[in-house]
Amino acid sequence: MKNPILTLIAAAGLGLSLGWTLAAQEPKPQETAKSDTAKKEWKGQDEYKLFEAYQKADLKGKVEALDKWKTAFPASDFGEEREEQYLFVYQQSNMNREAFDKATEILKARPNHFYSLSAIERLIYTLPPPPKPTDLDTAERVSKYLLDNLDTVFAPANKPMDVKDAEWATYKAPMKNAAQATLAWVYVQRKDHPKAETELTKYLHMDPTQAPTSLSLGGELLAQNQEHPEKLPLGLYQFARAASYEGQNSLPAPARKQALEYLTKTYTAYHGSNEGLDKLLALAKNNPFPPEGFSIVSAQQIAAKTAAEQENFIKTHPDLGLWQTAIKEPLVKDGGEAYFEMSMKGALLPGGANGVQKFKGKIVSMSPETKPKQIVLALEQPNVPDVTLDLSEALPGKMEAGEELQFEGVAKSYTKQPFMIVFEVEPTQIAGWTGKNAGPAKSSAGKSKAKAKAKQ
Repeated sequence: MKNPILTLIAAAGLGLSLGWTLAAQEPKPQETAKSDTAKKEWKGQDEYKLFEAYQKADLKGKVEALDKWKTAFPASDFGEEREEQYLFVYQQSNMNREAFDKATEILKARPNHFYSLSAIERLIYTLPPPPKPTDLDTAERVSKYLLDNLDTVFAPANKPMDVKDAEWATYKAPMKNAAQATLAWVYVQRKDHPKAETELTKYLHMDPTQAPTSLSLGGELLAQNQEHPEKLPLGLYQFARAASYEGQNSLPAPARKQALEYLTKTYTAYHGSNEGLDKLLALAKNNPFPPEGFSIVSAQQIAAKTAAEQENFIKTHPDLGLWQTAIKEPLVKDGGEAYFEMSMKGALLPGGANGVQKFKGKIVSMSPETKPKQIVLALEQPNVPDVTLDLSEALPGKMEAGEELQFEGVAKSYTKQPFMIVFEVEPTQIAGWTGKNAGPAKSSAGKSKAKAKAKQ
């Protein structure tokens, strides 16, 4: 399932926020030389003058000055420091391509070089899109190395000279977060949805406030829907999180609105309605991950459950099942009048269809109330009339409303609204009638005698 929301997610959308910045500070090779003259020395005044020229140059001239120094003294004792200066100047000059390549080059010889590691983690997002496969490979390799070797990278021996001891340990956690975010971003760029899902989930556990990561994770889950439809509800949950979360690192209001629109459309298509969407949003707003056992019932699952319930209902109530599916359902649809005329009018119903010999209903009213020739019944719902029995002759006595009768009869007419079918019925076609004839009416003479006797 293609997710248009993913176009909103830029590199920073993964929640990459180191929380600190590194200035491109210049180490001083001459100071290093004074403290370690046995190892590092200038190769005469000519090299030192080239270094001084680099120091005095403005930002635009620094690269040229470094090039002159490197060309004249490629094997300088201060080659490592010079490579660092290239890295810093490139970054200060927004020469991101050159800075990324220089950091990659430095790491080949110095895998724990802090400034190069941090440059890779930052600059991969700034390179012109689409990212080159080789750049993604570099970012993946560096990020994995960081995650697997954080203690080594941040060992005291690898601390840059310009970083204070008290600050050094504080860089470790944000660098770990940055590496995890970059690793996830690499897999998103490669459209490796399963790996992207795994790494985005790890990063979201590191920082649950990252709503952009929830949005990206939702897209990766939905992208696997064809092979893994069970992941679609989890994807919808992450979209709900991105759309509803309003705290630190939440999406901007327009992006939240767009995420909500996409969620509403996709949820409704999947579930069959927007019922329950408000509860999903409320849950996701306060929880970055769904509770164990979370799911959203699909429209197909609802239909299958309804069909199974209907099938079971027909098995246990064959008469009512036949009434609903074979009689009422086609009559309430468009073309019901034509269906009645062609298929039902004049037919004896239920006529033994599906083994049903008689329909069953409860009395709503009778006319007249005693010795009725017309009885109104409710078949489907109590007190909701849907059948009228026109009797060929009156039945004896009376019965009370709510009592049950069974019948068969010939379909005579029907109305769609309110729904009613009229059947012509012989008394012998009714079962369950318990009414008895009322006693004979007393004569006037008999009434007078009774009154006189009462006065004595």
